[in-house]
Parts: sequence; C-alpha cells; structure tokens
Amino acid sequence: MRTRTAAEIGRSNRNRGAQAERDLAKFLRAWWPRAERAVVTGWKTSDRASEDCGDIRGTPGLVWQCKAVADMSDAGIEAALVDTETQAVAAGADYGILVHRRPGKSDPARWWAYLPIGDLGQLATRDLGSPLRRSSVVIPVRLQLQHLVPLLLRAGYGTPTYAESA
Repeated sequence: MRTRTAAEIGRSNRNRGAQAERDLAKFLRAWWPRAERAVVTGWKTSDRASEDCGDIRGTPGLVWQCKAVADMSDAGIEAALVDTETQAVAAGADYGILVHRRPGKSDPARWWAYLPIGDLGQLATRDLGSPLRRSSVVIPVRLQLQHLVPLLLRAGYGTPTYAESA
C-alpha cells in the first residue's frame, strides 16, 4: 500500500474544509439568502495586513468560522473561539460563531455550534432595544446548529419568513 504524501494529506484536508464551508453556507441560505463561502482569507506582511472576517459572508451582524476536523481538543476549540472572536471584531459583527462538522453527520443542522457563554446568554435573553456588550467570559458552550438558529432569528438576525417561503 502506497503512503500518502504530506501534500496529498494537506490537499485532502483543505478540500474537506472547503466542502464543509459550502455545506454550511447552503444550510444558512434558508434564513440568510446571501450566505456564501468566503474564499478570501486574512493575510499579513511586515507592513500591511488584511483581517480575516470569517468563512461565511452575507449574514449581517454574524461571523461564522467552520472547522471540519475529526477530533477537536478542548484547547483547539478554545483557540478557534478566540480566532472567531477576532474575526467578529474585524468584521464589525455582533457575534462570532464557531461551527464544527461532526464526524458522521452530513446534515449541518446537526453540527456543533460553539460560542462563549456570555454571547449565548445575550442571545437567549436579548431585548432588541438593548445595546450589545462584548462579554469577557470565554467559557465555550456547545449546541447543535439547529438549536442556535431560532435564537438568532428571535434576536433579529436572519429572515424567518424566507425559510418558510423558499
């Protein structure tokens, strides 16, 4: 049996990640019709930088980062949440959401969504007239994406009637 090269493994991982981003964007279009995979990523040189604003565009007020890693450690989740928060700040978004493609689950509704506990608390109890305050608490909370979307809709993000009429 031939051993795969590092380049082949890297290409396979990159393709898996890109497919997960496309699947997530397709799922989100039910409520955010302009959701699309962002092909442009951030970069930095010695004298210039372009911030990374997430993996999915077209969801105003929200930044999405998608991971298609089979096993994410607790430290990996926390690091990805910090990156997601940095992307949300760079994009001027209210919330950054980390989505992890669950092994064996092809339906994005069943993928894990992570966000800091303070952000989930704000979404769950948010009065639309209240100003957003960035939470300093970074305790990760995990729930299925299908359970997060109704909270986002109730907080004024997305278009609930779009999914019903599509």
